[in-house]
Formats: sequence, C-alpha cells, structure tokens
Amino acid sequence: MFQIRDVRLEDATRLLEIYSYYVTETAITFEYDVPSVEEFTDRIKNISAKYPYIVLEDEGVIYGYSYAGTFKARAAYDKSCELTIYLDKDCKKKGYGRALYEALEKRLSEKGIANLYACIGYPVVEDEYLNRNSEQFHAHLGFSKIGTFYKCGYKFGRWYNMIWMEKLIGNHGLKSERIDLWEDDEYSYPLAFGFKPNMVTYLHNDGQKHPCMVVIPGGGYCVVSPTEGEIVAKKFYKMGYNAFVVTYTTNILFKEPLMDQPMKDVSRAIRLIRKDADKYGIYTDKVAICGFSAGAHLSGSVSVHFDDVKDDNDELNTVSNRPDAAILCYPVITSGEFAHRDSFNALIGEEAGADKLEYFSLEKQVTKNTPPTFLWHTATDDLVPVQNSLLYDEALTKAGVRHALHVFSFGHHGLGLGDEDWANHRFGEPYTYEQTFKTVEAVKNNEVEVSDEKREELLRDFAEVKYWPDVTYPEIVMWPELADAFLRTVL
Repeated sequence: MFQIRDVRLEDATRLLEIYSYYVTETAITFEYDVPSVEEFTDRIKNISAKYPYIVLEDEGVIYGYSYAGTFKARAAYDKSCELTIYLDKDCKKKGYGRALYEALEKRLSEKGIANLYACIGYPVVEDEYLNRNSEQFHAHLGFSKIGTFYKCGYKFGRWYNMIWMEKLIGNHGLKSERIDLWEDDEYSYPLAFGFKPNMVTYLHNDGQKHPCMVVIPGGGYCVVSPTEGEIVAKKFYKMGYNAFVVTYTTNILFKEPLMDQPMKDVSRAIRLIRKDADKYGIYTDKVAICGFSAGAHLSGSVSVHFDDVKDDNDELNTVSNRPDAAILCYPVITSGEFAHRDSFNALIGEEAGADKLEYFSLEKQVTKNTPPTFLWHTATDDLVPVQNSLLYDEALTKAGVRHALHVFSFGHHGLGLGDEDWANHRFGEPYTYEQTFKTVEAVKNNEVEVSDEKREELLRDFAEVKYWPDVTYPEIVMWPELADAFLRTVL
C-alpha cells in the first residue's frame, strides 16, 4: 500500500532520477540539461519552504512527486499556485498521479489557495517526444484549458506549443442560496408533492453590477436535468455573469398537463431578479435567459409570450418578465412535423387541440418584440431534430429580430457544455431533481395511482440520479464563448 508524505532533502537523488528521463528523452519539460543533485536539492529546499512538496512511496520506493510553486511573484497572486508532477517512467495506470494531485490540492485548499494552474508542453503534432497525455490527465482531474502559446518552446530541433490549464478550488466570494419562487398559497400544481419551484443563485460578492444569466435546464418537461444546471451557471459565473438556475414545474407522470405553469415559474423568477436587482448585483436591462432542449422551449415561450403571463402579485406584475436576450441550446421549438412529441404531451397533454399546439409552436409566435436570440444545435441531433432551430431561425429572420444560429456538425442530443467537466459528470448538486424525487417517493408510498409499468420505470430510472459515460465534444465546447460574444453586442 503506497503512502504520500512530505519530501525530505535526502529524497533528491531519487527524485532527480525520475526527473532526468523527462529532461533527456521528452519535451514534457523544456529544460535541456539535467541539474546536479546539489542544484536539485536547493530547488526542493526553496519550494518546500513556502509550498507543499510531496512524494509517493510504495514499499519503500519513491515512484512520483508533486509540488506547488509561485504562479507570479506579486502579492496579488498569493492565492494562486502553479502545480508540477512527475512519475517514474515505468509507472502507468496505478493511480499514483491522481493520488498525488488530490493530496496536493487538499493541502493547498487548507492553505487558502483558490486557483491552481498547470503549464504544459503541448505538441503541434504528437511525436516521439511529446503527446497530449498530460493535458488529458489534468482534464480528468477538473482542469480546463484556458490558453495556448504557439511554438514557444524549442527542443530536439523542433517547436512545441505550451498550454495553460486552470482549476478553481476556492469560492472567490461566490454567493449561493436557494430562493422559493412562490408562497404556499400562490402555488397549486396538483402533482407537486410538496415541491416548490425555486431558483439557486451564483453571485459575485464584489459590490459590483454584472449581467445576469437565468439558466433553464431541459428534461422534456418531465424532469429538470442536473446536467444543464449548476455546471452551466458556474461557467457563466466565471465569464462575469451573475447566474441563477431555475427549477420549474414538470410532469413526469403525464397525468396533469402543465399548460402555462412553467412560464409562470420562469416569469416570476425574472421579475424577482429585476425587482431585487441591487441585492443580486445585476443590471435590470441585461437579463439573459439560457435554456436547453425543453428548457429552451420554455425560454422561447417566455420570449414570445411574455405579455401573456401576468403575476397575481400586484407589485411584481409591474416588473417586466421579458428577457433582454435568449440563448436556446438544441431547442424544442415546433409542435409540427419535427416535434419532440413527449415534451408537448407533458406540457399540454396528448389530446391538446389545434389552438394549444399552435400557441406553443414557437416558430409561429415570433414577433418584432421577441428578444435577440442565440441558437445552437448539432446537425446529427437524434432526439430533437435540427429543423427545430432552423424553423426558429427563419421566423426570427422574417420578424427582423437580431439573432445568430450555429449548427455544429456532430453530436447527440443533450450535450450541455460538452467539455471535460460535463463528460466526467462534474455537474454539481442535483437539486433540480427535487420534484422528481418527491414524485418517486409518492409513488413508493402509493399516494398517486400509476400503472405497474410506470412505477417500474420511475423506481428504476429516477429514484436516484443516473449519469452515463460520455466523451468531450471539442467542436461544441466553444458555444458559451460564442454566446457571450453575441450577448455583448446586444445587451
């Protein structure tokens, strides 16, 4: 069984033995010459005086080491560190690297470090000296690529790139709280089972105002998916937005059509945010909404039908519920030929009349007052066809509404951010499943009548959060930056 301990100066010879291979045989380090034992000992002494420097030992033999170092010398950077790790060249797939980094991160967190950085050699084209394994290793541990320096390192007679990767482990003053959208006597959906629609905040606690992003996860109007909730809010938080995740009313039992209740939930959220704009540190005229799949249909519904949604609270009813801009990610749009039928069945029922189908077929409801809209879809979406976005794009064009449409070449439905965090299920807390969990509990307790088939489905698939393995989608990971660039031109 291996152990991780603090470095000792007498470890220098073994650590240098590990490191020298990377100097002479790889471009993982851009150092040309192997340092002497004396120089390496001095490096250990200087680094460990300020930062954790640890080794991994298995049966008395050191197989790897890791340490933190100064990111930048000025005091303003004291809560940031650059990390380094090296393993014995013959040690692979033993979990040593992860163990070292997790131990190092724990110690740094206890010291109040907030940002971790890794500076990594990166091949223009993989060769015998350098591959992309280091980037992949860091990505699996929650690091995100944030920058590339092109052909800045020259070794073995060829040029190499250098990339920076970042992991935030401090809260940076992030302020998060849950806010119920309705009082007890204001909310009456019959199959809520004690659930109340709510929003969770992700706010910069810096005394400044920020643009606002209201995140509306998808889920076919049956659930509110955690895969498009906190992870998305934190992405936009890092980009400078104050973000909110709305958990709205859903209908997993298909017994009580939702009708306009989800629109009421989201409209109430927008009104509360604008009413308390000073409290939340947001600009009242920079409130964007970002929806996914059926959540994008809900976002689009509020975008085209905002005038129809009144609030029984007289004070709030005077506050606008119109988003200033909308981001619609692989949206459900049409109730026609290319409809995602289950979404409409949950929303308005299987027996909905032509008038309801028309009302919620959003490409037929766009006007010149529809807010500026950013759309993205994949051409190969297997659940909600890309024609949904194309129809909405056409309607926006006819109405003269400023908008952008990005159709990416490949990817299934529900890709969310499509990045390493997403692929490795780092979605945050699954609080958006609250109504789902309460519904499953009600079914278990026979509080509501369902078929045996439905009971089995609910207990099998929704008694706990289940995620399925996936990979990253490099083509679509750029959509938040594209959306942010669009919003900066319209807000």
